[in-house]
Amino acid sequence: MHRKEREGHRNLTLLRTALLAVVATLLISGALVAQSHGDQFTAVLVNMTGGGTAPVVIHIDHYSSDAQIAKLKGILADKGPGALREALWNLEAGYIRIGGGLGYPIAVATSRPEGNGGRVVRLMMDRPISFREEVTDALSRDYPFSYIEIHLDSSGKGEGKFIAAAKVSITAGTVDIESFGIQPLRLLQVKAQ
Repeated sequence: MHRKEREGHRNLTLLRTALLAVVATLLISGALVAQSHGDQFTAVLVNMTGGGTAPVVIHIDHYSSDAQIAKLKGILADKGPGALREALWNLEAGYIRIGGGLGYPIAVATSRPEGNGGRVVRLMMDRPISFREEVTDALSRDYPFSYIEIHLDSSGKGEGKFIAAAKVSITAGTVDIESFGIQPLRLLQVKAQ
């Protein structure tokens, strides 16, 4: 190889290395930006009717896109809640952990601004149906979802409700959520971490 060819080859190698470094930096920074779209909240879960409290951690890896929400609403409208529950099995936006238990996957998470400078976070997941509910054909089987709604102020503090057993339907394009229990559980002292 001539000297000019070696220099050209070395320059080409340096250029490729520099381009790879730039691409790697963009990919890593893109992953960090995508990761920063998530949230983590702590709260206290309170049963207002039966008493009792438990600490809660809600970790959201990412928020669901508007297209994904529209697709799920279409499944609910066209095929019903059974098909929606099956679709939720394939999604995971984060997890919720109550007390010292294991985390349970959150299928759908949305965050929308509110007029007070805060925001409302809504979470939906399929609910595990117990063996007892299956065997006794309990009415609660018709409520196979769990739903959480949290209202946060501009400082990331707030409160919310947790419908542990919910029935979901759609009327004129609006999703209706009905609680199996008389009163939803409360999420108090919610804080964004």
